[in-house]
Amino acid sequence: MKIIVIGGAGIQALGTVYDLLENDEVKEVVVADLLIEKVEERIQQIGDPRLIAQKIDVLNENETVNIIKGNDVVINCGPAFLCPNVTKAALEAGVNYVDLGAWPKETEEQLELSEAFAAKGITAVLGMGSAPGISNMMALAGVEQLDTVSDIDIIIAMRDFTQYSSPLVTPYMLDTIIDEYTLNPVIVKDGKITEIEPLTTRPVEFKEPIGLAHPVYTIHPEPVTLYESFKHLGCKNTTFSIALPKEFHDKVEFLVKLGFGAKEEAINVGGVMVSPRQTLLSVVNKLEQPKVDKKQYSVTRVDVTGTKDNQSEKVVVEVYVGSERKWNIPAGALKTSVPPSIVGQMLAKDQVKRKGVFPPEKCIETDAFFKELAVRGMEVSSYKIEHAL
Repeated sequence: MKIIVIGGAGIQALGTVYDLLENDEVKEVVVADLLIEKVEERIQQIGDPRLIAQKIDVLNENETVNIIKGNDVVINCGPAFLCPNVTKAALEAGVNYVDLGAWPKETEEQLELSEAFAAKGITAVLGMGSAPGISNMMALAGVEQLDTVSDIDIIIAMRDFTQYSSPLVTPYMLDTIIDEYTLNPVIVKDGKITEIEPLTTRPVEFKEPIGLAHPVYTIHPEPVTLYESFKHLGCKNTTFSIALPKEFHDKVEFLVKLGFGAKEEAINVGGVMVSPRQTLLSVVNKLEQPKVDKKQYSVTRVDVTGTKDNQSEKVVVEVYVGSERKWNIPAGALKTSVPPSIVGQMLAKDQVKRKGVFPPEKCIETDAFFKELAVRGMEVSSYKIEHAL
């Protein structure tokens, strides 16, 4: 089994690489990134002879195709906006593909490649991290317990008790987080795809150690893909929201409101035109990440409302995750990075029978996936609330 991990220098890829190496059937893992020095440092840190460093620029399509060729699967842990580039390269190379998810527009572009993937007898699974990914499979698990579905609400919350010396430690890619805080969230309301204002929030109570959280609605593909997957069952309303650790949220919200979230608008600084966002990302990238034991908790909850035997019901599906002590990966990153490894290995072993391009709820079986999650200490549970309003 030969697998290439693109975006391999990032925080999300670390758990993916570690998890792949747990399987002796995985003979080679190519860790590819534009930041080759960081890749080499990571490989040296892990110290497994099956790891190979590879510099890659996914904007160079021909180069990317040549690098991907010969692998069984490409796992894309890179930025959301570049997902179509890597998907097209995987198609050209004839290699199965899985990613952590793109924004709705990019996801639509990827889905248009479904017939071409099917014609080559390969599969692309879009959005197989924590959310999208685990969240989609949890939604499917709720739907499977009902006769009809009206609402699907995905909520993620995190708490971080780690003592950091660095002024800003990000739970996942800061560029992605800024997008989530600045772009208009997409929800489905009464069967219509609708945009709402960024940072719209409301209070939600979780079990300890999460407690009361204030998740914000953010731009994510799940509301659209889940609506499309289950509208035949009556689904009309879908949402996604996330509550990052409060101290981190407050810092990012402050920076965004100051204008550091601006992506395209360059400003004049001492006669030099610079991008506020790129300036922020460059400064944060230079911060030394503290080598401390992570103590973070994350919960994903999916509320699926509908009917069963003509009675209104709500199915609540939850998974609580703590930090991984062996790898010292924070809970949020762990929950995001392990699922693409699971599905990547399924693809390599031809355990995903549908060929084409799909969100996970359309091609992965809940029992098989949740069994693999449980082996890794992530137990998914559910309960019903009858006569839901």
